Amino acid sequence: MEFLNRLREKSAVQKTEKFFPAFAFLGGFSWDSMTIGSKVYGSDLIFLSFYYLLALFSISFIATRKVVDCSDDLNEEDSNNEEVSNTKILQNFYHRALSYEWPQTWIDRLTWLVQFCFGNLYSALVICYFKSSGSIASFIIVLVLAALLVGNEFLKEKYENFGVCLAFFCLLGTMFFNFLIPHLVHGMGTFWFFLSTLLSAGICYLLWKKSSLKTSSEGSRYKRFLIAPISISFVLIIAYLANWIAPVPLVLKQQIVCKNFDRETYSCDVDKLDFWQRMGLKGTTIHKEEGDEIYFMSSVYAPAELKAPIEFRWYYKEPSTNKFKLTDKITSSRMIIRGGRDQGYRSYSKKKNIPVGTYRVETAYKDGAVIGSETFRVLEGIPKQGFVRDSLR
Repeated sequence: MEFLNRLREKSAVQKTEKFFPAFAFLGGFSWDSMTIGSKVYGSDLIFLSFYYLLALFSISFIATRKVVDCSDDLNEEDSNNEEVSNTKILQNFYHRALSYEWPQTWIDRLTWLVQFCFGNLYSALVICYFKSSGSIASFIIVLVLAALLVGNEFLKEKYENFGVCLAFFCLLGTMFFNFLIPHLVHGMGTFWFFLSTLLSAGICYLLWKKSSLKTSSEGSRYKRFLIAPISISFVLIIAYLANWIAPVPLVLKQQIVCKNFDRETYSCDVDKLDFWQRMGLKGTTIHKEEGDEIYFMSSVYAPAELKAPIEFRWYYKEPSTNKFKLTDKITSSRMIIRGGRDQGYRSYSKKKNIPVGTYRVETAYKDGAVIGSETFRVLEGIPKQGFVRDSLR
């Protein structure tokens, strides 16, 4: 310890100490990107659940750190009843342990633990929701999570406030359960999102109810601490119904626009990319001749055993208004994702006698959020570079 104290007294170390939160953030985020960013394993879900439960445990101690009188002391009658006696002993132990006036050093450790758990949850959720984000609205939600991820590194002292902890815990809980539950029940949809929101809000309510923080005048719990969790839950429900929340855990793997499709191999003819298209400075094109059918194929990854219906939404860019207009929603009984394939579940839609012009096709959860999209131009004739054979992996 003496060596560390001498080391911290050096000016170079003191200058870099203020950057330690940033180093911790970059290190944790990089690790999550290399692990959970490639594929979600059962161990990842266990670790995330551990962080959530550890945060719950820490916040419960922060919420009950004030001294509270225990009114459940044993009386002579209860002492004669062994079952009642044991129950009240356990209750008194619980209340006194949680109601202890913790020293500031322990409060610092608890708030650091909350910050650590929140940081790991934010990091994982940013990556998972980003991978499933297929629209501007859902990407904005990801940016909000990313901003909170960065801000979390500087909020340690704020987490001493039970109301602040409860607000962020409610947000993280809803987003986490919305990601976790589909892995457990092998399904997703509005019901499961509402369950995620209700579960997170319910846990926050129980934390509030067990809180020993009281007003000086009425002796009742601070009801204002519930305003933020209720508001956050309401906003998230609105965002979900508006399809602003990414359809986790679905992830788009690949998209192809082509013709001459072979259903057995999921291969087809695509325009050979020129230099500017390979550099990403020019949009995708597909050339057709009279009678050709244009296919749009995509592969979507989902966890093993998860089933989810998808649809393809075709948009045409009106030359008169220069705006995209929805022309078709294509779905069928075969467009139900069956998870487990690493390269993603493959599906396609097709259009015949399609006019030339600019199109955008969205791969989306049925009646829900967009998983991914592709904008391309349909042209007449044969491309200068010719066609090449491509396929969904």
